[in-house]
Amino acid sequence: MRNNIIDLSRAVPPIFPALESSLAESIATRLSRRDAVGILRTNRPRGTEEDRRTGAQWISQRLAFTPNIDRLVVTNGTLNVLFLLLNQLVGRSGTLLAEEMTYPNLQALSGMLGFNIRGIPMDSDGLDPNAFEDLCRKISTPKVLYTIPTVQNPTAVVMPLERRVEIAKIARRYNVLIIEDDAQALMVDNPCAPIATLAPELTWYVMGLAKTVVMGMRVAFLMAPRPEDASSLMDRFGKMSMWFVAALQAELAQAFVANRVAHEATIHIRKVAASRRKIVADILDRPHLAEGPLGLHVWVPTQRDARELATEALAAGVLVRPGIQFAAQPKLTEAMQGLRVSYCETRSEDDLRRGVEILANILSR
Repeated sequence: MRNNIIDLSRAVPPIFPALESSLAESIATRLSRRDAVGILRTNRPRGTEEDRRTGAQWISQRLAFTPNIDRLVVTNGTLNVLFLLLNQLVGRSGTLLAEEMTYPNLQALSGMLGFNIRGIPMDSDGLDPNAFEDLCRKISTPKVLYTIPTVQNPTAVVMPLERRVEIAKIARRYNVLIIEDDAQALMVDNPCAPIATLAPELTWYVMGLAKTVVMGMRVAFLMAPRPEDASSLMDRFGKMSMWFVAALQAELAQAFVANRVAHEATIHIRKVAASRRKIVADILDRPHLAEGPLGLHVWVPTQRDARELATEALAAGVLVRPGIQFAAQPKLTEAMQGLRVSYCETRSEDDLRRGVEILANILSR
C-alpha cells in the first residue's frame, strides 16, 4: 500500500523470505572472487556462456529439453527483448498481430518504432484461430504474432494444447513469425507445451525472472529459432549496451538458479498466490476465480463500464486496471469490460482483504 492506496493493479510476485536472506550472501560470494572487478567492468552483449547456460537451464523447465546456448540471448529484462525483436522482425510500418487485450507496453513500442498493431479477438480459450487466419488473409504482410498463451495478460486464460497446435499451423501456412511471451508460465501446474516446441522454426521464445522469482531481477532469456537468428540480432544491436544484462544481475541470476533459490522462490510464490487468489474469489463471491491455472492476477468481467468502476475504486482507495488499458488498439470492445485484479503486490493480507472488500461493494451496486 502506498499513499493510502491499496494497489491491486500490478502483477508483482510476493517476496520469498529465503531469497532476501540469501541475497547478501550471494552478492558477497560473487564479489569476493579474484576476478570480481573484471566481471563488473565487462559488458555482456548476449550474456556470457555461463549466463546463457543458466538461461537454457531455467527455460528447460518449460521446453522439456535444454536448448543449445547458441540460440540464447540474455538481456536486461523482457521489455528490452521486445524492443529488439519488434525493431528487427516488424520494423517501421510493419504489422504486429496480438490478442485484442495484451501487454500494455506494446502501444508504447508501437509509437517509438512506428509499426502498426492489429488486435485479434479472443474467446474463453484465448486467441481466436479463425480471426487470426482471417487477418493473415486480409493483411498483405503480417510479419509477426505476439502472444501470451499461458496466463494471458490480462485475462489469465491458459490456451489449451489443441488451440496452440492450430495457431502454429496457421502461422506456418502464412509464414508468420511468433514471439511467445511465457512470463508467468511457471506458475501453472503441468502447463501445455509452449508454441515454441510446436513451431520451433518460427518462434522466438521469451521468459524472464521478474514474475516467478523477484520483480527487481531484470534478467530475461530469449531463445531464437536458430543460432543464426540470434547472431543476426547481435549483428544489428550488438553495440547498443542499453539492453545488455547488467553484470551483477546476471551473476545473481546464476547464483539463484545454481543454488535453487530461484526454484524455491517459484514454489513459494505459487503457494502464496493460490492463497491470495482464494481470498479474492471468496470476497467477490466468484468461486470460479479460485479454480483453474494459477497466476498473479484474475480477470473480473463487469456489467458496467470498467473504466467507471476503476475510477470509483480509486476514489475509494483501491487501484485496479480496466480492460481498455490493455487494448492492442485504442478501441473499446465488449471483451474489455472487465477489471484485472492482482493480489500479491501488497505484503499485507489484511490490506488485500480490505481492498477487495471495497471493490466488492462497488461491483455490487
